[in-house]
Amino acid sequence: MRKKKCLRKVGQLFVFLMLVSQFGCDALTNKPQISIVTDTGPGEPVNHGLAEITNELRAKRISFETVGSIEEAQGKHIVVVGLSEGNGAAAQLLVAENRAVPAEPESLAIWSTRFDGRPGWVIAGSDNRGLMYGLLDVAERISWATDSQEPLTAIVEVTEKPDAAERAISIYTMNRAYWESRFYDEAYWDRYLNTLAKNRFNSLVLIFGYENGGFLAPVYPYFFDVDGFPDVHMVGIDSGQQKRNLAMLNRLVEMAHERGIRFSVGIWDHIYRGGVQGGGVPEYKEAPNQPQEHLVWGVTADNLTAYTKAGMEKFIKVVPGLDGIQLRVHWESGLTAAEQLVFFPEIFRMVKKTAPNLRLDIRAKELPDQIIDDALEIGVNFRLTTKFWMEQMGMPYHPTKTNPEESPIRHSYAYLLRYPQKYKMHWRLWNGGTSRMLLWGSPAYVKRFVEATHLYDGEGFEVNEPLATKMEAQPHDAQPFELIKPDYQYYDYEFERYWHFFQTFGRMGYNPDTSPEVWEKAFQKRFGNEVGPIIEQALHKASWVLPRIVTSVFPYREFPMTRGWPEKERLGDLPAYSTAEFSDMQQFANFTDEANLLVDGGEEPRILPSENSRWFEQVSQDINRLVSEAEKYMPNERNRELEVTIADLKILSNLALFHSRRIPAAVSYCLFEKTKDVTALDDAIAFEREAITAWSQIVAASKDVFNDDLLFGVCNAGLCGHWKDELEALERGLRELEQKRDEMPTTGAAIRTAPRYQTASDKGQLFNVVHDPVVTNPVGEPLKITVTIKAPAGVKWVRLRHRSVNQEKPYKTLPMLRSGSADTYSAVVAAGEIDPTWDYMYFIEMMDDAGNGRIYPDLNEETPYIIVKLIR
Repeated sequence: MRKKKCLRKVGQLFVFLMLVSQFGCDALTNKPQISIVTDTGPGEPVNHGLAEITNELRAKRISFETVGSIEEAQGKHIVVVGLSEGNGAAAQLLVAENRAVPAEPESLAIWSTRFDGRPGWVIAGSDNRGLMYGLLDVAERISWATDSQEPLTAIVEVTEKPDAAERAISIYTMNRAYWESRFYDEAYWDRYLNTLAKNRFNSLVLIFGYENGGFLAPVYPYFFDVDGFPDVHMVGIDSGQQKRNLAMLNRLVEMAHERGIRFSVGIWDHIYRGGVQGGGVPEYKEAPNQPQEHLVWGVTADNLTAYTKAGMEKFIKVVPGLDGIQLRVHWESGLTAAEQLVFFPEIFRMVKKTAPNLRLDIRAKELPDQIIDDALEIGVNFRLTTKFWMEQMGMPYHPTKTNPEESPIRHSYAYLLRYPQKYKMHWRLWNGGTSRMLLWGSPAYVKRFVEATHLYDGEGFEVNEPLATKMEAQPHDAQPFELIKPDYQYYDYEFERYWHFFQTFGRMGYNPDTSPEVWEKAFQKRFGNEVGPIIEQALHKASWVLPRIVTSVFPYREFPMTRGWPEKERLGDLPAYSTAEFSDMQQFANFTDEANLLVDGGEEPRILPSENSRWFEQVSQDINRLVSEAEKYMPNERNRELEVTIADLKILSNLALFHSRRIPAAVSYCLFEKTKDVTALDDAIAFEREAITAWSQIVAASKDVFNDDLLFGVCNAGLCGHWKDELEALERGLRELEQKRDEMPTTGAAIRTAPRYQTASDKGQLFNVVHDPVVTNPVGEPLKITVTIKAPAGVKWVRLRHRSVNQEKPYKTLPMLRSGSADTYSAVVAAGEIDPTWDYMYFIEMMDDAGNGRIYPDLNEETPYIIVKLIR
């Protein structure tokens, strides 16, 4: 008996110690550590945020209760959660403590207070989404806590409101097998949508029909049949599959809404007619003349408008949670120019009648003004959506000068930013053509990008998800490949490796002044306290490499997302590389320009290729230094994510090194072409060898980690394979250059007649510029621009370049003359030259007496031009 009593006491003592260790002394009094006070009937996004907080508390074994009033709270700490308006506890505390939540949608405020001597926090939001963001922030900070007895110590006071009103992610459905491997996996969407909500994305766009071999062109038969059109169907799909698809789509919409995410669909193809719509899928190159697996059969020129009108109307009704539809208008949608003018007014009238509040995003590419006028006259809720930088990811500003300058609306905003303003603009960054698979994340880039999206009172932005074109142009029943080889995989789903991409675009899109602590903690958690900050710096540095490539060396012919891939492509053999015209022709001189300067002389304020080469070389060195430092701290226990991240960084570093070495090869080749001097060809060959060495280092960094066949598009366009395939092509191209050199007639030693490529040196600060930007000007008044410039070598000239905010207008040039002090220059644009249809823009070019030129503002630091808002 005594032994049993002893054992019972030992057991009770064990339980006592467990309670104290897990829940603190409050566990002994049945009082929770934390009381969460909520409004009555919180919305679904708020419930999601609350669930994340309680999940973190449970993970840390922290006891809590959820109650409806402060008076009921028994906890040691109290957390009050609620909307800023109404009768809830949070709303009352806002008044009582003279606090405020910004009135804008999605705003939040978090502050500390005390409740009868007990410490606590208030989390308030202007609406359900803003409150959810506050809750998710607190949940994350609870996860940072190191002391389970003080789980709220990492929370900070903050008041925030969104900078970009809409922050959207878009998803393509280019390959059926890959799409459906995700579509039917609710656990995948739970993880994916949690990532979006945590990072404050508030919009998801699911795009049907984009160069995908006719799959989902149009989308309706994938989900249902349309009454009155018995001959229209998707080949190989039955009613059971249609019902499953529709149920899953509605579930996906529901899951998005539960996390405060709007859900839109992109309906890009209205009929399949082959050609560019085929996307390079060999078996679907042309529209079939008989039913074919995976494709829609039965839509014809005769029933196109009637069927689409009925199909879209049914789609809107059977997906009642739909928030918007994005429409592609021009010929790539399958419509002829004549069909467009009949088709879209009918669609607009149907939408106006069926769902008058449903937002239509009308894509601007080659958009006829007549269709804009129809949308305005019919009165649908619409805006225009256009490309930010062609179909790639350039620098974080709208291109100073598009290539070509005059073209149909294709690459950017063209002439669309007209006044009086009759529509809003939404900006789509086609990053999926650039950062397809390598890691990317730069808060500084996104901060500048978000600022640029405010042009024309822009409503926000849309970016492609990472891996956006994975499996594009592959057979629709092909097995999706794994990006990372199995021995290096460290995630459940591939998208999870891009956590910092989502973090930067989402959090910085919401608040460009977001505390760096948000990602610093994440890097430390994943890579350790020593290595984390180093990897963070390296990735931020490396994330400028691809945008710089696109802006300054990427050939215009490669601009389509489905044709150009700066992560993996060498961009042609050297003769082709050297002829490239870039995507911002105003900021960067090309290779021929520099060759002409070397031979003929002249002055050039744009960034020269030699200066750009130096930039790439310096960035490569910076990344390498950081990677070497990180490798000193490699943990004893294997960290696969660290290993793969270092591989990504080495690839990006050597991409920069490759271009830094290939640029002098290209200029030298242009010198050879201009002068026929074989010594210039000798230089080009020598530089090309060095560039190939850099590329071989990409192969070394990637070969063990990444799949040997990276299927991201049309294989004969270079969007499959591996860096090692490009290495073989580079070596083959080098042999052709060497053969060309061997075949050239020479007698004795070659005598140089052409100038040699000149490596740019660090010239320090060539100019000291002081300028007060002119950001407003009344209509009908002249525009006076004044700047102060000093230069150690002396200022030779200063010029004002100016035009309307219309990319189809050429820049005009005015000399800026000294006025007042010797270092002050000014110019006046006459009122008659300023068309009030558009706002105005300008930048300043300068040249010193040593022949060095610059453009102000500096694109390395800020948007390289200034927008003047005309006061109308």
